[in-house]
Amino acid sequence: MPLSGVPDFSSPRRLAGIALAVTLVVSIALIFLYWRAGGRLADGDDAMRLVLVRDLLSGRGWFDQWLGRLQPPLGSVMHWSRLLDGAIAGAIGLMQVFLPPPRAEAAILMLWPLAWLVPALLCAFALSRRLGGDAAVLACAILFLIDLQAYEQFRPGRIDHHNVQIVMALIATACFAARANRARWAVLAGIAAGLGLAIGLEAVLFQALVGCAYGIGWVLDPSDAKAARRYGLAFAATLGLCFMLQTPPGRWTLAFCDSLGLNLLAGGVAAGLGLFAVTILCERWPVSGRIAALALVGLAAVGICLALDAQCVRGPFAAADPRLHPVWLDDNLEIRSWAHLWRTLPDTAVFTIAAGVLVAAAALVRIAHELPRPPADILLTCVMALVAVVMASDAFRMQDYVFWLGLPLLAGECSALAGSRPRLLFVVALGFLCSPIVVGSAADRAMHLWAMHSNPPASPPASQERCTDPEAYQRLSVLPPGLVAADIDLGPFILLNTRDPVLAAPYHRMDWGILSAHDALTARPGEAERHLRRLKVRYVLDCRTNPVKGAAGSLASDLRQGRTPAWLQVLSAPDQVIRVYGLRR
Repeated sequence: MPLSGVPDFSSPRRLAGIALAVTLVVSIALIFLYWRAGGRLADGDDAMRLVLVRDLLSGRGWFDQWLGRLQPPLGSVMHWSRLLDGAIAGAIGLMQVFLPPPRAEAAILMLWPLAWLVPALLCAFALSRRLGGDAAVLACAILFLIDLQAYEQFRPGRIDHHNVQIVMALIATACFAARANRARWAVLAGIAAGLGLAIGLEAVLFQALVGCAYGIGWVLDPSDAKAARRYGLAFAATLGLCFMLQTPPGRWTLAFCDSLGLNLLAGGVAAGLGLFAVTILCERWPVSGRIAALALVGLAAVGICLALDAQCVRGPFAAADPRLHPVWLDDNLEIRSWAHLWRTLPDTAVFTIAAGVLVAAAALVRIAHELPRPPADILLTCVMALVAVVMASDAFRMQDYVFWLGLPLLAGECSALAGSRPRLLFVVALGFLCSPIVVGSAADRAMHLWAMHSNPPASPPASQERCTDPEAYQRLSVLPPGLVAADIDLGPFILLNTRDPVLAAPYHRMDWGILSAHDALTARPGEAERHLRRLKVRYVLDCRTNPVKGAAGSLASDLRQGRTPAWLQVLSAPDQVIRVYGLRR
């Protein structure tokens, strides 16, 4: 009996249908795996975002992002986008029409990240269709059904900005790849680029590549001027509008490296308006003249941005205190390189590297196949995937872009392997075999088998999820409020679940509190007491699965060994995951 062919996904309705179907299946799996398993708000950034949202719902001013409970008495101003805080607060407020406030909040915490799966998958399938037709769409669906690790930023409770940034980058890329109504889609691409940069800067390089692609597309084909013109104008307008909506007027003249400030605003608006201008003024110029005009716009935009704050060339942590690196940043999971991951979390490193190698190979093969003149949209997708791999090899937090930009490329190569008349079963099998999770699992298994012959298996790292449970902070929440010194990762959860201020939290703008807490907790007990009393600390916290780190003989080490100095009083039961110590008067 002949094998059935691949379904037809050529119509937008069918493409949206498969995106909705995959979203439904994945959402059920994510709710079962994470929400019911206690993975709610497992990340400190999600907890801090919820703190900001609750402040808005309780009447905090829109432009007031100062948190006095961080490193008192100084406090700290959060650099995150207020647009996202407002959107989540608005969603919770709307849900409160139907549910009591606690349940409304819980519902939005679950639904918010899952809702972003629909546009993310729709853009990924649109890219895969451009790369390999209907067979690529089917293979892409198989890949996204199997590789649940691609949804780390979309799991229930993920209300931080990463999922929205990923979606904005995908929208801009998919709009550039559209063949029909390019000028209309270019407007959406510009809006997505401006909104994405206003929410966060992790995807700034990807959005810059999309903008360059529109400019280069106009240079090579003057008939594409309308799309480039509309993109540039929409991008500049959106970036400026978002800046005014989320930035307090008193900070409009300030430049920042970690958020949308005057420097990025001026450079971005110059790039967008410059692209708009040259496509009008230089439309009849020869290719060399258009190249020169476009290069001048790019250099002017970069020059304006760096002229306002030259140190931003070193990245978002350029203004951070260098002493934070050995204390916190060097061991932060989000910015670990592949080499660091291999030394500290080898199992995670295997899957991460396997995905990167597969995506890079697919991109290079596709570029070689399209030579000597690859289409601009296919070349952009390949370049963005390669950039994502390079960035992920240096910082683990960019791994999500490897999946979302790379799996459509893998699906395209599966379509090429399936031939000109692909069959359903063959494409499904190829999607399964080319999946990063399958290849990574095989590599991980082989690595463990090889290691068993030479070294005993290493014990897995302790889970940190119990330190994030609201129940773990119940004892602290009933005590009189007071300043808390704890491991840096616990800071946001203390703010969320208690009324207490904290000395340290994982945010680079509060360097004084981070360094003060580190100096106190890693000092010898006598010196630690003097530090803590000088800082007016009332409580010290130590979570068994996320312990305070310190050398032998330090206060942190003594607490881990069960040795409590006389000036500390144990205020929690022995079986509680979080030990609460109070300073005796």
